[in-house]
Amino acid sequence: MDKNRYCVIMAGGQGTRLWPMSRKAYPKQFQDILGCGRTLLQITYDRYCRIVPKENILVSTHVDYADLVREQLPDLQRGQVIHEPAFRGTAPSLANMACHIRTLNPKANIVIAQSDQLVLDETKFVDVISRGFDFVAENNKLVVVGIKPTCPETRYGYIQVDGAPESDFFYKVRTFTEKPQYEFAKIFMDSGEFYWNSGIYIWNVQTIIDTMSKYLPEMMRTLEEIYREIPDRDQRRRRGYEIYTSFPNASLDMSVMERADNVYVAVAEFGWADIGTWETLYGTMPKDGDGNVVLNCSTLKYNSHNNLIMLPKGKLAVVQGVDDMLVIDSENVLMICRKGDEKEIRKILNDVKMKLGDKFL
Repeated sequence: MDKNRYCVIMAGGQGTRLWPMSRKAYPKQFQDILGCGRTLLQITYDRYCRIVPKENILVSTHVDYADLVREQLPDLQRGQVIHEPAFRGTAPSLANMACHIRTLNPKANIVIAQSDQLVLDETKFVDVISRGFDFVAENNKLVVVGIKPTCPETRYGYIQVDGAPESDFFYKVRTFTEKPQYEFAKIFMDSGEFYWNSGIYIWNVQTIIDTMSKYLPEMMRTLEEIYREIPDRDQRRRRGYEIYTSFPNASLDMSVMERADNVYVAVAEFGWADIGTWETLYGTMPKDGDGNVVLNCSTLKYNSHNNLIMLPKGKLAVVQGVDDMLVIDSENVLMICRKGDEKEIRKILNDVKMKLGDKFL
């Protein structure tokens, strides 16, 4: 296996859109949501072990979750778990990771993986990522994996490509669009020019550092100075903690990818889904004859259709005359709402925090 291949698994998010199952102290990536005996983080790690040497897989997570990462991935060595001292978005996190990996291998080619995604055809997935590695090793390009849309999904970002592929199946990016309204999502899908933004990125370490230095110069100067002047890892980490909170809260896409002119899409179809909301989880899971999804519990259902029901193991759910509902019982919270109203979860969380404090978050 190519020793220049590296993987960074992003596992620092709180997964608030899957509340109350995903909690601040125990987010979704550390849970066996799919009921297969492995957590989302473990599934992601297993997937990338087919492409990248195990010793080159790093996990970027918030300091509060570092122990959970080590518990669930015991093969990782101390230096493979990188702490984020504060939530500052993907741009500062990935900039820090790039500088760190360059100290390990200045020829590194890196894939950025999300810890909460479903891939059905792993053989096709391995082929796409491997071809992406080969492409960035030979070109000063940034690659994002684009998924051919199967429906006018409004929960994903879209990437528009520029005409025919310039090299193999890599298309130059024309535009990025954040989660569109349904009407635009349908136009995007029908046009054949747009792909879902998977959040999976592939690049050479020096290419991403050079590109980020162009668009986030102050942050990159600070990071490069720290890595240049403080060779000791522990001292560097302590210094990084001191300055990390001064960085802007910035997303990679908005700060860099949408502005750079060397971004390409690797077009893919391998049965992909981002398990970010209850609706997307419902869409990816097997259903009974009435369209119900039942996770980790026993149920008796009567004249009930298209529901998602999740209770702790050992509990029984009895539903009568219930359609299109979320029934989520997790620890000290029971949430019942219509599937179409799950966008209100963020407002609900704010109300819970304001009125009841953090114990239910």
